[in-house]
Amino acid sequence: MCGRFEFSLKDDKKGKQIKERAEKLNLVYKEGEIFPTDQVLCIIPMENKIDLSVMKWGVNGRSLQINARKESLDDKPSYNEIRNNRCAVICNGFYEWNKHKDKFYISGDEEYMYLACIFNKKKELLIITQASDGEFSKIHERIPMIMNQKEMLKYIHNEDGVFEKKKLKIEKTDDALKLF
Repeated sequence: MCGRFEFSLKDDKKGKQIKERAEKLNLVYKEGEIFPTDQVLCIIPMENKIDLSVMKWGVNGRSLQINARKESLDDKPSYNEIRNNRCAVICNGFYEWNKHKDKFYISGDEEYMYLACIFNKKKELLIITQASDGEFSKIHERIPMIMNQKEMLKYIHNEDGVFEKKKLKIEKTDDALKLF
């Protein structure tokens, strides 16, 4: 994932529920096209339930890190303290660029998708990526870990589970601008 996603609350039942809860918690987050370092709305575990929070997308270190490879979560010492601090970003879809700098918008069958993340004590999160396959692999070699609502609930409560392969809609956009 190159570093952008789309988030807008729809005027549907789920969108209204999320918006009401975020307002009750006085959460301030960005909507529209989301960039690294933006404050993003995410779902966090709370004992046997879930709640909303806002976190900065990206962890500052020697440089800004925005993603974490699923394959290296258990191997890299830098993830030792946060690998079990799980949350999920809510989004409508994400953007990816191919090697020709063509911009694509990727979405799913439902209004919202959930991206697996880990976070630190400073409320900074990393989106977890994995090797891509199928049609998407023609665009990019990495893809965020995409979850449906049931998978997301298990993931953020540190329960292992199998993630179903998601059917993705891939649309080339007219906006083929530079990445940053």
